[in-house]
Amino acid sequence: MIFTEHLSISLFIPGVITSALSVLLVMTKQWHGNHSFDHLEGAQKFHVEPTPRVGGIAIISGMVAACFLSSESVSKLLVLMLIAALPAFVAGLMEDLTKCVKIRERLLATLLSGTLAWWLTGYSLDHIDIAPIDYLLAYVPLGAAFTAFAVGGVANSINIIDGFNGLAAGTIIICFTAFALIAWQAGDVELAQLCVVFVFVVAGFFVVNFPFGKIFMGDGGAYLLGVMVAWVAVMLPSRNPAVSVWAPLLVCAYPVLETVFSMWRRHHRIGQHPGQADSLHLHSLIYCRVSRVVVRKARPELKNGLTSVLIWPLPLLSAGVATFLFSNTMVMIGGIVVCAFVYRLVYLRLTQFIWCLRPATLSRNQTSE
Repeated sequence: MIFTEHLSISLFIPGVITSALSVLLVMTKQWHGNHSFDHLEGAQKFHVEPTPRVGGIAIISGMVAACFLSSESVSKLLVLMLIAALPAFVAGLMEDLTKCVKIRERLLATLLSGTLAWWLTGYSLDHIDIAPIDYLLAYVPLGAAFTAFAVGGVANSINIIDGFNGLAAGTIIICFTAFALIAWQAGDVELAQLCVVFVFVVAGFFVVNFPFGKIFMGDGGAYLLGVMVAWVAVMLPSRNPAVSVWAPLLVCAYPVLETVFSMWRRHHRIGQHPGQADSLHLHSLIYCRVSRVVVRKARPELKNGLTSVLIWPLPLLSAGVATFLFSNTMVMIGGIVVCAFVYRLVYLRLTQFIWCLRPATLSRNQTSE
């Protein structure tokens, strides 16, 4: 009841603004397409026509509008978060427009955003409920560095899963919804409101992005939203001691596992850098070996969107467990282990065509498929 009393129609307006600007960017693509199009070249590309990848402009505009329409306390926190996220957003947007910003530079920008968020808000990951590590994190410089690394990792994980229509946006909506429900149960109405604002803003973009992929959030939007997801994940247990520090990680389990496993996979492949893009993500395999087979005669855009629908149950399940059992650290850690187990099992089923937990030895030609 307390939470709903603080909600008003003004919280919907940022989402409407985001949606309207997304449509405007699509309608004017002939004017800016030379710079904003996501073309078809690349191992991880699965769309069928050049598409604007500057949805981040609409997303950040909706967030700026929310600064003027939200309550004073929510607005103040959102302004600080937007300032902190600017380096990551700008680096991503420059990549969207120029296609020449290196991975290292974008990673450094996300680390800078994590450092700024700590400096501006004062929140950090000062414990993870593992005694020896908690002792080190109590030292402020180490805690701040660990926090910046975690923020950078989550921000990049959102960019990695942004491969199909609605996949990243839908996953982010699930994450922010779970964060809002956890914050509300913990009595943190301000943070719950902020998460609801984020849900509406992302939903405004989502309706234009899914299922037909008329516009992509691009690196700018992915890094911006990634920093926001990461920083809410930091603030939630910091502001509410009843919330296990592992609960936000379980909420974000899918993108984090995708990133960790992708780095591990690329590291073990001959001649490939861990940051090099490929077409062997879980979402890529589901598209190639499930979506295209199940709806063989459907339009390519619908096959693309079906991939997201098939993956969303994973973040839904992990977020659901975290939402109801957020104070139980052992359950949260167990949930992360189970998610990793399920991810690995499904991944190897798609690559080995049998249910197993150990990959077969692949030849060099097979690993490049």
